Amino acid sequence: MRVTEFSQPTLSWVFIFTLATLTRYQLAGFAWFYVYHALDWGFRQIGRIASLTQRIIYPVLGLLAISAAFLSPVFGSNTSTPEIEQPTDNDAMSAIASGVEWGDMVIVSSVIVGAATFLFRKYIFGAKPAQDLTIAQKAAAAQKAVKAAVPRKEYDSDRDFVLKMRNAGKNVVVLYGSQTGTAEDFATRLAKDIQSPAVRPLVLDPELYDWQCLASLTDVELVIFVLATAGEGEATDNMEAWFNALASDPESPDDSDIPEFRRADGHELDEDIPLQDISYAMFGLGNNTYEQFNHHARVVDRRLQALGASRVGERGEGDDDSDIEEDFARWKEATLPLIRQHLGSSTPLESGDESAPEPTWKVVEVPASQQTRTKGEFFEGAVVTHDSRHPFAAPVTAAVELTPTADRHLLHVEVDLAGSGMRHESGDHIGVYPTNADEEVDLLLSALELLDKADVPIAARATDPFAPQQSLFPVETTTYRAAFRHYLEITIPVPRAQIKSLVLPFAHSEAARSFLRPLAEDKDAHAATVAAGCMTLARLINAVRDAERQAGTLGEGEEPFALPVEAAFELCPRLQARLYSISSSGKVHPDRPTITAVVLQYDSKTEQSVQAKLGSRRCGVATNYLLGALRYLRGDRAVDLESVSSAPRSGFLVTDNSQLPGSDASDVIAAKDGKGYAMQSFTLQPAQVSSTDARELTMPVFIRKSAFRLPTDNSTPIIMIGPGTGLAPMRAFIQERAQAARENPDQPMGTALLFFGARTEAHDYMYREELESLFEDIKQTAPESQIITAFSRDQPQKIYVQHRLAEHAELVYRTLLAGQQKLNGAPKAHVYVCGDAKSMAKDVSKALSALISEREGVSEEVAAKWVSDMRRLSHYQEDVWS
Repeated sequence: MRVTEFSQPTLSWVFIFTLATLTRYQLAGFAWFYVYHALDWGFRQIGRIASLTQRIIYPVLGLLAISAAFLSPVFGSNTSTPEIEQPTDNDAMSAIASGVEWGDMVIVSSVIVGAATFLFRKYIFGAKPAQDLTIAQKAAAAQKAVKAAVPRKEYDSDRDFVLKMRNAGKNVVVLYGSQTGTAEDFATRLAKDIQSPAVRPLVLDPELYDWQCLASLTDVELVIFVLATAGEGEATDNMEAWFNALASDPESPDDSDIPEFRRADGHELDEDIPLQDISYAMFGLGNNTYEQFNHHARVVDRRLQALGASRVGERGEGDDDSDIEEDFARWKEATLPLIRQHLGSSTPLESGDESAPEPTWKVVEVPASQQTRTKGEFFEGAVVTHDSRHPFAAPVTAAVELTPTADRHLLHVEVDLAGSGMRHESGDHIGVYPTNADEEVDLLLSALELLDKADVPIAARATDPFAPQQSLFPVETTTYRAAFRHYLEITIPVPRAQIKSLVLPFAHSEAARSFLRPLAEDKDAHAATVAAGCMTLARLINAVRDAERQAGTLGEGEEPFALPVEAAFELCPRLQARLYSISSSGKVHPDRPTITAVVLQYDSKTEQSVQAKLGSRRCGVATNYLLGALRYLRGDRAVDLESVSSAPRSGFLVTDNSQLPGSDASDVIAAKDGKGYAMQSFTLQPAQVSSTDARELTMPVFIRKSAFRLPTDNSTPIIMIGPGTGLAPMRAFIQERAQAARENPDQPMGTALLFFGARTEAHDYMYREELESLFEDIKQTAPESQIITAFSRDQPQKIYVQHRLAEHAELVYRTLLAGQQKLNGAPKAHVYVCGDAKSMAKDVSKALSALISEREGVSEEVAAKWVSDMRRLSHYQEDVWS
């Protein structure tokens, strides 16, 4: 607690003491004044119990001081009065009456009445009416309530990350804030890059450790933060406790309280700068299409410096909308020498050392008799609560094409959460763990020369006994095939830094080195060949071997290129869940969240991709997995793998190619459907128990809570802008408002406007009949509610939702007013935007500001400020992606 926090109560009571000592008998009043300050100082030094001091001690001392001044004629003496014998009771009362003037009594009585009124204000005036708090304010209030209810946490050595670091013989701890796994992957790679005899890093998940121990670090140790920003400038789930401690004031983080750090050795910390002995480095991951770009890392960086910590190097900021890998590489190039220097190590020379690195994982082939998990299980044993680490195997109850006549696949998928214990609200997200296509899995197995051993049981264990993750997979034993199918990302381009550190060292021929070195060292060459061509690990390996074949015979002592599976496991990050905005209301359909998604397929931008067996077509992992689920449920060809293979393979292989599963998929070209989509093959898991002969399917899912929420008061107007699949959360909102209108037709309801955009009305207008029916229900209580559409390709000039906002300016402005005559600040209506962050969301914000500026007669800067205030008040919310 800072000393400045005592200034307000101190000044208040100084005013009271001043009034008290204005009487003719000042001595007792001044005496009590000094007693008060002495006790005040003592309370600040012992325990710093500010709430007790302000609420109890201050008022009591103040009233005692006033009483002392008021009664001083009885217990004190006037210097001009001669000594007399002890008075009787009546004489004492007479002395009081004669010694206190009426003016003194009025002043003192007023102060007493005022103090009593303040102390008992809740009983006199009743409880203060609840305010319409922002989401940030609600979070802060909840956090304070938790702090008040929960006693101070006792020291737990198992949650002391500094102790764990020292016990492991390390001097650097790398903490990651990761929502999708990218920051965790970066942290792991960073630790390998800085590893040396003098720099010994340990990567840890902050969720498992206490932030209070941060102050225990010394000046010969270092903490490195690798922090992603989630949502609209939020901390990641695993950094939430740390972020809330460092930035206890969400609305104004720089004004946050000083956290109560502790040191295990009992060393007393500086009151204002408790982190003055620690040093840190910082790299943030974000996307500049979001307004709060890298907010998580920026806030933590500022707070650490405010608390006395010293940063090594500059704060790095990765931009996922541009080239986050290159941003990370540039930051490492500038910062790693400073880290080595800080820890007393000379900066290694760029000697071109291409020796093979020490592996992170040791792959062990285990006996076939050991229980092997091949179905993509995420945990072993029973689970009480389902979450991102323990997803629920949800039955898929519906999968249909929303726009069958369109030239692309637009899917509606519904799952059943009954029995999971999970609940969702309108605006939440559903996470889906997809499966890699069999063609991609077999292509990589073939490149690694593992096809013959694809179904051999294996375990992948950490080579470092102090590594926080001792097993690569969530189950103890799996197979090569199941590992690449269920647990690893195998369809992303290989980063340049990893080509240099994990691929080039295994190139033993001049032809292989000549092919790989430009990709590892030349940013432009890598961008043109690997990034733009989406050259996955399997395709990169095949390209290296093709270069060797073209070069002819190998030189003396040269060996053909071969990549160990341990290196492949390290090159492939963990397969992450894909998040989708739930397109159904949790109130209307409590156990049936739905997904609305467009299947992603595109052609790569370079000719190098022809070296891949599947050609230049690239397919999104999750949406094509959902398309595979739809094909299975509608009756497409599916082969029961248990009936055709003696290997430990289970599930149904959904494929349109008659060669499968007899042949390996690496030699098979995926067929295309009538829309030109490659029909990939997927191994899917049926429901555990089937009650009918109909096909049944499960997929691993979980619910991710969101701040994207309807106002609690249905009379608040809402404006929804959701082009394309951005309609998903708006559909949930509309379902909820329509149900409220049906159930409470006499209750007032605010206008609901939906701005929906798509390419064509005839082929891309999803949920049309349902939306029109729901709006008929809403109009019964909010007659101005309506759907306003923008179909960009139905006329020569492109028309988008931001254009429709301008065309319907009068209606939009009237909705924003929400019954007011003028705005004079942030509108009370709520605005929701969902969809593309790069262009659409920014254009909508500008259009809304321009509309307000014109109608209110204020400058665009003022209007933009009002829109910004709407964001701060949670009246303008976005659920956007790039």
